[in-house]
Amino acid sequence: MYRQSMNCSRHFRPDVCTMNTVIKCLCRLKKVDLGFSVLAALYKHGLQPDAHTLNTLLHGLCMQGSMVAAMELFQDTLDKKHPCDVVTYATIINGFCKAGKTSEAFKLLKKTYDDKRIRPSVDCFNPIIDSLYKDGRTDKALSLFQDMIKLGVVPNVVTYNSLVHGLCKFGRWKEAQRYLLDMLHRGISPDVQTFSVLIDSLCKEDKIEEAISLFELMTRKGIKPDVVTFTSLISALCKSSRSDEAAEFLENMTSRGISPNIFTYSAMLDSLCKEGRTRKALDLMEAMVERGVLPNVVTYSTLIHGLCHSNKWREAIELLDKMKDHNVSPNVITFNILIDALCKMRRMEEAVAMFDLMFQRDIRPDVVTYTSLLNGLCCSGEVVKAETLFDKMVSQNIFPDILTLNVLINAYSEKGLMDKAQKLFDRIIELGGKPDQINYSTLIKGYCLQGKVDRAKDILEEMVSKGVLPNLLSYNTLVEGYIKVNRIDVAIVLLKDMIQIGLVPDHVTQNMLTIILSERA
Repeated sequence: MYRQSMNCSRHFRPDVCTMNTVIKCLCRLKKVDLGFSVLAALYKHGLQPDAHTLNTLLHGLCMQGSMVAAMELFQDTLDKKHPCDVVTYATIINGFCKAGKTSEAFKLLKKTYDDKRIRPSVDCFNPIIDSLYKDGRTDKALSLFQDMIKLGVVPNVVTYNSLVHGLCKFGRWKEAQRYLLDMLHRGISPDVQTFSVLIDSLCKEDKIEEAISLFELMTRKGIKPDVVTFTSLISALCKSSRSDEAAEFLENMTSRGISPNIFTYSAMLDSLCKEGRTRKALDLMEAMVERGVLPNVVTYSTLIHGLCHSNKWREAIELLDKMKDHNVSPNVITFNILIDALCKMRRMEEAVAMFDLMFQRDIRPDVVTYTSLLNGLCCSGEVVKAETLFDKMVSQNIFPDILTLNVLINAYSEKGLMDKAQKLFDRIIELGGKPDQINYSTLIKGYCLQGKVDRAKDILEEMVSKGVLPNLLSYNTLVEGYIKVNRIDVAIVLLKDMIQIGLVPDHVTQNMLTIILSERA
């Protein structure tokens, strides 16, 4: 095209308008350098560029991020007193904002105030207002908006969308609502983006009724909601356990010819699964596939979790097998959901099979996987197998967390293997870990079960010295331990200590107090 235009120029005298068209096409093709060649040809033919010529080249440079070259061209335009207009300023201001140079854009805007020939337009203000919000300078953006109004520049829907989006981003939805009203008062029609951003913000603040009211206002004004609008409302309703209302919005959405996306369906599926309505969730997934929306690993994991929660572990395993039908590979989270559920149901054979399958699929188990299996084995009385698994975990360079270690400490304590429990507890500290309330309480319980109440009391005192506040369970366990060995005086002191640190006795404490009083009587 460039060569053709240059060849043609040998046979007829081009005008500025023709050359501008060629430059515009070249810039759109990201051939700005060739655009400058056309500019040179323009000068060669004794023509002078107009504001449109320079604006087009400036826009091309800004779009490719060449702000240094853009500023050189702009300065050259000013120095040579070539014609430039408000679009020239708006173009380079927008370029600076896109390059993250808001302060430079601001300086240029102020320059329009000094240049009496140029009156800044709304397009000069909009990029800066938007950039200020993105930089987190909300109040500065609002101040600039007020300056714009004082200068008599009329805001447009883009201005208000930036204001609404920026305020909502920082949780200032009440102010955003006020700007929506201001927008309507000025006779500026909001668009779907204005409403969608505000509706989404209200939904995130759990202001669902206000969001629905805004949705109704939107439709009354003839503005068609889009997939973003509906998904925000559906997600919020689902999180509030209002899945039936969410389903109504989903039906409304499809009746308008708007296709739900994976996020819309995921919100619905998650809600139905949490409510135990797994059959309905599975039906919805089938409908989703029929509409051409393919499930992803999150979709499957959500459904598997729902089935496991409803004790439908066989169906959950079947669904895991079906994942390959849609070329979806399970991840560690998918397996963790299944393994944890199987362990809690004491289906250890199936849980171990899932664990082995992870290795076959080249999916590396994490600390959550091992903790679930360890807990399952320990609760099934398979402490030796749990120890073997723990060693395997460490050999795989997977560092156990506090919860993992507590599973084994608890198992040792219940088996009366307090030497092993204490050794593992000490290992936590040696490795730089900080035992928590649960770890200490588990040890206290273990020693009390063996009648070693003084050792248990030492653990309680160590717990306090380490800055870990004992809970009611720790005290109740220890008080009960002293009552069982008939050391009532110590039990009474412990009860007083418990109340002194602000713990409120529960029914277990009260029952023990009754025992103490009866013993005293």
